Amino acid sequence: MKFLATLIATALILIAVLLPGSKVPDVGMGGIDKLVHFTLFYVWSLAIRFDFEKKFNWKIGWLTGFAFSFLTEGLQILIEGRTFDYYDILLDVIGLTAGLLTGNYVLKLVFRFWPFKNP
Repeated sequence: MKFLATLIATALILIAVLLPGSKVPDVGMGGIDKLVHFTLFYVWSLAIRFDFEKKFNWKIGWLTGFAFSFLTEGLQILIEGRTFDYYDILLDVIGLTAGLLTGNYVLKLVFRFWPFKNP
C-alpha cells in the first residue's frame, strides 16, 4: 500500500499525543515524555523518507513535520489532562531534523538486513 509507513507513523503520533492525561502511563522517569516526542518524529521522518523516496523534498518534509508537530501540540489543549508545551515541539523538531538528516543512511542499513524485497 502506498504511503503505509507514513500513515502508520502518523497514527502512532496521533494516538500518543491525543490520549487523555489519565490514560498516559506514569513510568516514573523524568524526561521520558521528551524522549517519546523525539522518537516519534524521528520515526515519522524515516517513514516519509521511505514513502516519498523518489519525490522527497527536504523543505516540504521539514515544514510538514513542523506543522504536524504544532498541530498535534495544539490539539492537546482540547484533551483532558494534556497541555500545550513548546519544549515538546522543540523535541519533535529535533527528532524530525535528525531523522531527515540520517534517513538515507538508516534506511540503507535497514534494507541491508530486510528479509523482503526492497520496494
